[in-house]
Amino acid sequence: MKRRDVLKVIAATSLVGCGSDGSVLGGNTASPVNPSDPGPGAPIASNEFEQALPQPGFEPAGFDFPMVLAMPFAHGVASGDPLADRVILWTRVTLPEYPPQGVQVRWIVSSTADMQNVVRQGTQRVVATHDYTLKVDAQGLQTATTYYYQFITGPHKSIVGRTRTAPAEMVPAIRLAVVSCSSYWSSTWSGYQAIAQRDDLDLVIHCGDYIYDFVDEDEQVRARKNIEDTAYVDYRDWLNLDECRRRYALFRSDPALMAAHQQHPWFITWDNHDIDPGFGNELPTMLPAGVSSTCTLSDTTLAFWEWTPSRPVKPDGSGEFIFYPDSEYPAPVDPLLVYRSLNYGPLASIRALDTQSFLPRYELQADASHLPEGTPTLFGKTQFEWLLAQLRKDESDGVVWKVLNNQTWIAPWVVPNVVGSPVVPLPVRWSDYNTERNLLISQLRGSGDEPAVNGTVFVSGDMHGNWISDVVEDSQTALLNQYQVAPPVPNLRQGTSPENIAAGFHRLATANLPGVNLRAASAAVEFAPSSMGRGGADEIVANALPGSPFAVQVAASRAIETATMLGNKHVQFMEWVEHGYGIVQLQEDKAIFECWWQNKVQDNAPDVLGIQMVSFSTDEPTRLPTPRFRNQVDAVALHGMSVSPSSSARKAPLAPMAAQILPR
Repeated sequence: MKRRDVLKVIAATSLVGCGSDGSVLGGNTASPVNPSDPGPGAPIASNEFEQALPQPGFEPAGFDFPMVLAMPFAHGVASGDPLADRVILWTRVTLPEYPPQGVQVRWIVSSTADMQNVVRQGTQRVVATHDYTLKVDAQGLQTATTYYYQFITGPHKSIVGRTRTAPAEMVPAIRLAVVSCSSYWSSTWSGYQAIAQRDDLDLVIHCGDYIYDFVDEDEQVRARKNIEDTAYVDYRDWLNLDECRRRYALFRSDPALMAAHQQHPWFITWDNHDIDPGFGNELPTMLPAGVSSTCTLSDTTLAFWEWTPSRPVKPDGSGEFIFYPDSEYPAPVDPLLVYRSLNYGPLASIRALDTQSFLPRYELQADASHLPEGTPTLFGKTQFEWLLAQLRKDESDGVVWKVLNNQTWIAPWVVPNVVGSPVVPLPVRWSDYNTERNLLISQLRGSGDEPAVNGTVFVSGDMHGNWISDVVEDSQTALLNQYQVAPPVPNLRQGTSPENIAAGFHRLATANLPGVNLRAASAAVEFAPSSMGRGGADEIVANALPGSPFAVQVAASRAIETATMLGNKHVQFMEWVEHGYGIVQLQEDKAIFECWWQNKVQDNAPDVLGIQMVSFSTDEPTRLPTPRFRNQVDAVALHGMSVSPSSSARKAPLAPMAAQILPR
């Protein structure tokens, strides 16, 4: 049974080559590979692209393509996968017609937003093979430094982008925004605008469902050009590679998402809505006779690599990056490999996982030999062993926080038993892969000769609500065992509407006593800060109780939250009405987790802090009045801390905003 069906019951009651030089498959070195001439006085190559372009609204007849800015850089700019000395820069050239040889584009990197202090520059030709996207691995940069970048072709300039390299040494704080499940049709995306306005973020993490293949039947909030017609390409599932590429263009035509990409580097993994090749719509859809889907998994994953500022990895499953010269397009050798790692110095490592590709629907061969015979795997042996090796190395090297960009909720969600295993596992993806999940959690806790891995933080998507939890095996959910928690109590902070007065529940206390750790079974923490619009219990309750007042829908959601927290002891906070994004602030002694909410149907909606939680990096078992134990997460008030928005002194001016935004 699908998760949505269960909630309704509850509520009722092509591969691309790597370039000619095989050396790009070299080791994961820190030094740049063939950097372009960095000198500000270096000559800028002549550019043959000098043609005038139509002004917005005066495109040729029949031209219909989603854009947010005037051509040619009509989808803005983006950056991603930052390392200590390099970062991926992205843009796309959009034209009514393209020259056969493509278009040569110059990129420049400056230490100032006015682009007058150029530190790196180079050229690249955009071509049809890569859907006229430009991606450059700009290298030779300074660590933990904010840079600005821009693209130029002929007389045309892109907007200025802003990015930041990763630190190599200890820094006071690393700040992450966490986003997931961002459907264009389900929300006005005020949350993306709020992220764009922050000037102290190191990275935006997207946990998957960055784009969506079809419109949710219960969430028709907006449509491009107000065309709510499933015969129209921008209001239905894609049919081929070109339409999949166009879907990215649609999403990137939103000014809030454009701005969030413009101001910060991103780290993105995919989930089902990003890569599912099969055609399907929730809304009634009629296709012309003889028209059918030709889309493949190779198509959807290729479009992901073309349209996201992500760095490809080696095809051997090592998770190590391919480092291309910055004059070459960093094309994936194996587009199906997305798990990879960013090093943020001794304070943090950040890894993207793939818990999607080995689902049976994709018919990929998965090695499950690390599990008992006949047991299914979601990671596959290669990724599972890579992840454990990376985490153990981090622990050995003294890395404080190990952040995992994880598509889907990994902590159990169950109907518990009095003792032992749950009566019923509820429908989250990991319920079908419980053996592998339990093995991972037990390895984090340490066993035999292997020491524990502490400070693991799963930042997760897919739940479409605000869930924050200790991470335990499903057997620890039993009502009677050593793992014990306090009862849930209402969160006294209000949501984005007057009806949502007490938004969700957290625990009354930590349950721990001086010298007594009653939650020692927790091996990690998990932070899933709702969706960027896609509906949770709010949608399901509204669907189950059509025409009911919103206050009734909130009350019904509260009942679901109460039942979940009573039956799932490890869940430390739950709120399933609000939508938005999360902020994670990593410090040497603690990690702060914040859920930020916006009214998803309101343009420029206020940014509301819904809850603030904390996890500590070391044990203080005798601290009074409340002891502190690592690998657990609590409301900050339970540790005598006041609720106050986190911030960092590591700020830098934002890039200038675009002067003219095209109508949606």
